[in-house]
Amino acid sequence: MRTTTWMPRAAAVLCAGVLLAGCSNDTDGEPVAGSGGDSAAAVDPAALDTGSYPTSPAAEYGRATDETIVEVEGQRLAEFTVVPFEIDPELTSGKMPTMVLRSGKNVGVVINNAAGDIASNHKMLYGYATTAETPVPMVTDPSRSIVHSVMRFNNPEDAAAAAREIHTNLTTVDDGAGIDTPQNIDVLPNTLVSTSEHQFKAGPEVSVNALTPHGDYLIYTYAKAPVAQKDWTAKTVAKALNLQGPLIDRFPAQPTTEQNGGKRAERPMMDQGKVLIYAIPEEDANAQVGNDMAAYGPRGMAHRSTNPPLTYRVLSETGSEHNAVYKTTVYRATDDDGAQRIVDEFLNDLTSQGYAEAPSPQGLPAAKCVTKDTSNGTSDYCMVANGRYAGEAQALDNKKDVDQQISAQYLILEQADQNAE
Repeated sequence: MRTTTWMPRAAAVLCAGVLLAGCSNDTDGEPVAGSGGDSAAAVDPAALDTGSYPTSPAAEYGRATDETIVEVEGQRLAEFTVVPFEIDPELTSGKMPTMVLRSGKNVGVVINNAAGDIASNHKMLYGYATTAETPVPMVTDPSRSIVHSVMRFNNPEDAAAAAREIHTNLTTVDDGAGIDTPQNIDVLPNTLVSTSEHQFKAGPEVSVNALTPHGDYLIYTYAKAPVAQKDWTAKTVAKALNLQGPLIDRFPAQPTTEQNGGKRAERPMMDQGKVLIYAIPEEDANAQVGNDMAAYGPRGMAHRSTNPPLTYRVLSETGSEHNAVYKTTVYRATDDDGAQRIVDEFLNDLTSQGYAEAPSPQGLPAAKCVTKDTSNGTSDYCMVANGRYAGEAQALDNKKDVDQQISAQYLILEQADQNAE
């Protein structure tokens, strides 16, 4: 998956690549693999170099445990967190922090260290943060940006108290970034708002911090723009809240023990669409700090994408509601045609950004690879599809590893359930 940068550096995001759709056969409802047509017939399994990667699906993951519940809930929350481009269609350049918030302390990365302590003191359960800015040729050019986050607490009282205390800190304590000025916005009577102005290389900029308690949740929106576009920041905060409120109301959150009458509710499934079993596991358990070993829908994938509007549109229109992110990424469309459409649109997106065709792995002409020299190194991607499924592998400065990943991924997808719902 491609990487992008923001104030802290770098968030892993979705890659689009070249896939070849296969086909499938029905056999009394039993799992069947797509044949892949002529391209699959040319595959030479004996010639595939899969390195040390697994070549069969993983065992089912079962329900979330005490060790994984926070990550699973945070990943599920991503699908119910507004993507920046939905607020402003020009907010398409994804940055950090875009991540699962696994504890109140993580809020320190999103707002400031004091806010992290406050959220932790009020026993924040988990959250999700997403960040984007308007694309600019140079980092010193004026731009508009947003950081948007949803944080879940045990109850409305804790969410409201955290909002008040964070707002008080922003408007009374100078942590080196200055003190915000409290503001009242008529159209946001339940929102605690503060603003500040700073001089940057691109010129004077204004920023808004907005904290809105919403039931068990605290919605935080930070918007920044050149001073001449100050009205944009207020409108952006209002638009974010207008979209986020109804969306978070639809989130089927895991009930707390207190909400469930003193009994622990049944935990959600880790792999809700049974698609994560087809992704190659990541050996480094902390590779993406809770953002991988995950199943995401179209909105969840869009947060991570270098082209969020395209990702959201294509995955939504092709019915790719269950997508797995681990060492590799796996997409599952409604049908073979949908997988082919994902291939075509993602490929066009990559080539428009200067990626060039690269050799397919030995024995696997069904896989298509692209490459591009970047400031971080040579970025290599390979993609392969089988029926409704498409697999994606990537690495920097290691084409052999990418070839091994995608070869193993192909063999796994040969065994995927093409009839899965």
